[in-house]
Amino acid sequence: MLKPFITITAITLSSYAHAAIDVAIPKENCLKAVEIVKNKDVELMKSIYIPLDVPDSDLKKAINKVHDWAYLKSYSGVNNFIVHDVRVFENAKQSDNYVVKSSAQRRGHDVEVWVRYSFETIDRTTNAEATRGGHCKFALLDNKWYMVNLLK
Repeated sequence: MLKPFITITAITLSSYAHAAIDVAIPKENCLKAVEIVKNKDVELMKSIYIPLDVPDSDLKKAINKVHDWAYLKSYSGVNNFIVHDVRVFENAKQSDNYVVKSSAQRRGHDVEVWVRYSFETIDRTTNAEATRGGHCKFALLDNKWYMVNLLK
């Protein structure tokens, strides 16, 4: 009588353990995204960003665009950057979220993670203190986490 209960419990626990996804690296690398933008660090970006077949000059242009957005044009810098909750999209290629689905189909990953962040700044259009935020997005590809966006 106890055997069916033990079997069901074992199946339930093994499914749960398999479904758990470690998001420590995406959270850590989301913090590194600020360093990439602040310091215009192409080498750090290449170490965590999904591999791109482009010259470093193109990466530098992309970083400069986000740097200008965060430090010169829209805002006066990124202060008190905080990582919040994480949203995991398993089976990303079949996701109901169009952004996740198209990203996964284009890049070939099955798991995508969005790390929500916020930061304090001064909004240059209003000259008022502001809290802004967004998502750092990561793809799990070949058992390695890769960033697929840079702070915007």
